[in-house]
Amino acid sequence: MMIALWILLAVEVVARIVLEVREARLTQLSGGAFAVFRAIPVVNDIVPLPESRKEPLTGNFVKFHEEGHRVNHHSILRNLFKVTVLMLAVGLLVLLMARYGAPLWVAVLWLHVVAIPGRILFHFYCWNQEFESDKYALEATDKHVAKNALRELASCEIPHTALFSLVYREHPSAALRKKKLLGR
Repeated sequence: MMIALWILLAVEVVARIVLEVREARLTQLSGGAFAVFRAIPVVNDIVPLPESRKEPLTGNFVKFHEEGHRVNHHSILRNLFKVTVLMLAVGLLVLLMARYGAPLWVAVLWLHVVAIPGRILFHFYCWNQEFESDKYALEATDKHVAKNALRELASCEIPHTALFSLVYREHPSAALRKKKLLGR
């Protein structure tokens, strides 16, 4: 059990370093200290990834986008997803410590390893909510307003590739949103 854990943690570190190098090459941006923190297991669960350089301007598209979140009850659904995952996490910790006699630190490391695909699934779920709210906002405004709002968002955010965003961010990049919404 311990050997498998150490192997999985080593694979995670290598995969995260490869992802960081890939991201730096494709975007021509260095990750700085955050790149180092993202490569260290468990620390990467705590250190957040900055998503924006500055806050975008709030226009009609943004207002309708947020209204789309409210109308579709996205915050409730996200919180329900988080509570479900939290309950599963507690169950896993109890199982590992009570049934298998694992010390707390080993159980936490296993939880970290198991949470990686769960976090990616959660990000994918959040992305679909963002796309749904973008569609709602487009229907309430028009293509020109949507295009300008997404251009403004792109100028404010730190650009990332789709894979990097899926691993680390709850929001898709403006480029992905524009492609999904406007087909470009």
